[in-house]
Amino acid sequence: MFKSLHNLHQAEGKFLLSAMLVFHSLLPIAAQAEHAHTDQPDLTQASLEHLLQLEVTTASKIARQVSDARSAVSIVTADDIKTYGYRTLAEILSSMRGLNITNDRSYDFLGGRGYSSPGDYSGRIMLLVDGIQMNDNVYNQSYLGNDGIVDTELIERVEYVSGPGSVAYGNNAFFGIINIITKNGNDFNGGQTALSTGSYNTQKARATYGKRLNNGIDLVVSASGLNSEGQSLRFPETNNGVARHLDSQQNQRLFTKIQDDSWSVNAGYSSRYKEIPTAPYGADFNRRYAYDDTTKFISGQYHSNLSNHLKISLQTDYSDYFYDGRSTFSGEKVLENATGRKWGTEAKFFASWFTGHQLIFGAAYRDDYERKISTPAISSNRGRQSTSLYLQDEITLRNNLWLNLGTRYDYFTDDGDAISPSIAIIYEPIPSYTLRLSHNVGHRTPTAYEKYFADGHAQTPNYDLKMEKVSATELIAERRWSNRSRLLATIYQQSTDNMISSTAYNNIQYFNASGTYTHGIEFEFEHHAEMGTHVRTSYAYQNSRDAEGEWAANSPHHLAKLNLSAPLFHSALRVGLELQAVSRRTSALNQNASGYAISNITISANQVLPHLDAALTVRNVFNKRYDHIAPDYISPIAFVAQDGRNLWLQLTYGFQ
Repeated sequence: MFKSLHNLHQAEGKFLLSAMLVFHSLLPIAAQAEHAHTDQPDLTQASLEHLLQLEVTTASKIARQVSDARSAVSIVTADDIKTYGYRTLAEILSSMRGLNITNDRSYDFLGGRGYSSPGDYSGRIMLLVDGIQMNDNVYNQSYLGNDGIVDTELIERVEYVSGPGSVAYGNNAFFGIINIITKNGNDFNGGQTALSTGSYNTQKARATYGKRLNNGIDLVVSASGLNSEGQSLRFPETNNGVARHLDSQQNQRLFTKIQDDSWSVNAGYSSRYKEIPTAPYGADFNRRYAYDDTTKFISGQYHSNLSNHLKISLQTDYSDYFYDGRSTFSGEKVLENATGRKWGTEAKFFASWFTGHQLIFGAAYRDDYERKISTPAISSNRGRQSTSLYLQDEITLRNNLWLNLGTRYDYFTDDGDAISPSIAIIYEPIPSYTLRLSHNVGHRTPTAYEKYFADGHAQTPNYDLKMEKVSATELIAERRWSNRSRLLATIYQQSTDNMISSTAYNNIQYFNASGTYTHGIEFEFEHHAEMGTHVRTSYAYQNSRDAEGEWAANSPHHLAKLNLSAPLFHSALRVGLELQAVSRRTSALNQNASGYAISNITISANQVLPHLDAALTVRNVFNKRYDHIAPDYISPIAFVAQDGRNLWLQLTYGFQ
């Protein structure tokens, strides 16, 4: 315990020092700006009418309107985040069409499009923050819980684009893309502090300052810290053993963004200490097992019009990731750590040289110069570089018919090359009705963990591991009316080749399997009534099978979501009700987890006192007992119980 407190104090010191250095470095830049920033709409109060005209930055490298995007796009706004009391990105994604979260008491794992392998660090959905990839370069993991890089109160919106996106984003844009768009300083227009408390003796504090300065610079600086004691948890598979006081976590975050019309600089820091109660990989049960995950990044972007028909966007970024694991095996303490460092740069262009053609083309370079994993048995450091070229052309065939063609070439120094083509036809037979038919190919290279990791007792490397590929065809129909309502329906089928899988626990090695096949349908309906009532509901059916035709592990056939909010007492209060239903799932060992439905409710009030807002969230209102399927590496535990009814109270004070 003393070691964990010492690490926490060290992290807090680094966190505060980083905050002061970043803030100090931004002040001279802000003071030197000369031109004003144009006003932008307040997306925290965005209606569906506004969102339908909103530029979505994920579906294309050059922004497109939601109504014209080639892929099926779903959006959760800052207003939704506040209304439903979302505390982590995982809670946001759980509410979105066709997505589901699996939690094993260490990390939140994202599943979508029929794939949701529990404990799969790599995932297969790319995570971006303001267009910058946030997956680390050792495990390729997306951090979605309290280990995430951004507080939810700083999020302007979250975009989910389903299907492969390798043409625009390359490696790991496999089953979809999640892009977090952060708020601007003008959204805060001053300082903001927030204090929160909740079940399991959890507390959080946040301080944020945001402002559009007189010289046109828009600035956001934010810092937060969280501490939770967690629970004592019983696991029947361990002779009904109880892991006592081994579920705590602490987190510190720093985020800053500074921008004007033509450039922006983002930087972030997140560090989480988490105790693990499940004794993974055969560790001693009810003995301390802890993870430390620390992520830092800085990115810069520059945009300019080179001519009336040519625009350029330049981007560069650096990020690093540090992991420390401390565990006990047969009474002996074991240390494991990993370090990932990378930087990259990209130039992309938008050209309208030819009538009826809109061209997007560019080049990118990435240097994963450190991908190091160290255990008592082995230390491996396998850096690599990648180079990419891509081209897309949207051809206007008629005033209501478009053809989108694209291709991308990627070369990796340790995994060879890949070509990712795409084609889409977009047709608007009458106004407010849109049909899209697309076919896309994507790829994902093995991670350093999958290909090179060895711990001396449970996992061996596979130096011959090859990249996996996915091919997906999708038909999307969208209907919009009254500028307040939207109905989306999609039917898809996808197949994978050389799917990267692992052998069973106690003799883990990753290998290329024959692949999987998935087909499914999804529906989403959203309506914003004039009186302030909002409804968003979705349903997804997915049938995913492995090469032998067996039902894929942890892949529910049915996912249903309902979000409903309305003002109360002449808009003095707002209530947000959320229902989520997940059908039965099966594990890799053919053990079934029952389906479940849970309810969450949030009551929020603005200006309960001058400048003071309050929100109370009750999650799992009816105290439903439900389980997530456990990863193989925490055998013999087959199911991990999720939280029962829990409360979260947040007070937010704003000042000029």
